[in-house]
Amino acid sequence: MKTLSVLSCKGGTGKTTLALHLAVAAQAAGRGALVADLDRQRSCLDWRREREAQRPQVDEAKPGSLFTLQQAAQRLGTDLMIIDTASSREEDSAYAIKCADLCLIVVRPGFLDLKSVVGSAQAVLNQCKNAVFVINQAPAGNGGLSQAMAALRPYGFPVAPVQVRLRSAYQVCVGEGLTAQESEPQGAAADEMRQLWSWLDAQLWPAVETEEPLFAYSA
Repeated sequence: MKTLSVLSCKGGTGKTTLALHLAVAAQAAGRGALVADLDRQRSCLDWRREREAQRPQVDEAKPGSLFTLQQAAQRLGTDLMIIDTASSREEDSAYAIKCADLCLIVVRPGFLDLKSVVGSAQAVLNQCKNAVFVINQAPAGNGGLSQAMAALRPYGFPVAPVQVRLRSAYQVCVGEGLTAQESEPQGAAADEMRQLWSWLDAQLWPAVETEEPLFAYSA
């Protein structure tokens, strides 16, 4: 089983929406997924209560019990656990990072958002864990993306090649317990999310285990 921890030190980055969309994308691709809702607002659980489909599973999580939940999920044959963290709870995020095989740092391509990413990046580096940046809520076109890529480069973590655009499809469906790939399966948002998950899947489960990973922590 692999564990993906979704992080952001700044609120409003779309972290929870992204975590849910990735869980559904993983489930659709044949990876049994569990979302561990570590955010004390319990937004993932709110989404789950509106949802008719039984999968992916969403469980309430507390920092001290994350490892126990992780072990229980592994015994049940779960392929992937996605931990949705709170943006303002550094101590909680530290537990999520400790449990992670890969940390996904969500960032919007704006000046203040890029400045705030240092907290998440440093927390990951402190635990010698691997991470990738995902640029979320990117505007149409390439405006600001080159500057964002340049601002993230010094941290030493790769940026996912798929940028998640600012689309209403991501927000509209959540209140119905759905994701964009379920409500608009032929839409641009659905295609975007499938591509992002396909890339992340390859990072978590390399085709050849003996090959060097595409990213690695370096002091």
